[in-house]
Amino acid sequence: MRVTAKVPALLGRVESITLQVRCEDLPPGTAVDVTDVMLQPGDEPSGVAPHPSDIGSGVGARQYRNGVVTRPDQIIALGNPDAASPARITVRADGTVRVGGFRFGHVSGSAVADGEAGTATQGWGRVPTVTERSDLNARVDITNPAHVTVEWTDRL
Repeated sequence: MRVTAKVPALLGRVESITLQVRCEDLPPGTAVDVTDVMLQPGDEPSGVAPHPSDIGSGVGARQYRNGVVTRPDQIIALGNPDAASPARITVRADGTVRVGGFRFGHVSGSAVADGEAGTATQGWGRVPTVTERSDLNARVDITNPAHVTVEWTDRL
């Protein structure tokens, strides 16, 4: 998942940056790889996105992408499946959350919307889809920071 954010700099200089990666509630045997962390100066973060082959996607495998979204923003979950695949979106938040066309409403704790099963613990709308030979690209609108997990099964 690509998440961009500005780091405020006092007096125009950054003296140090600490990056912390947290992984919680993973299924047993799940491996976590952190790849392609990029920091750059300027008002608007930009740069290249890695190719999905760089993140180890495999046909038929369950794929997971997640991150903390700190403000309303566009997220990109790299996928590149051979066929479109409905996503399952899990959010952990204390505030109003919308991911793509799915409106969770006010979330206190966690909520799940599963596009493949057609179920949701709360909310309504269309769950985002990882498009054929592409990625999941969705706007996340939040009132407070939220942890967002996107998962899907790569299809042939």
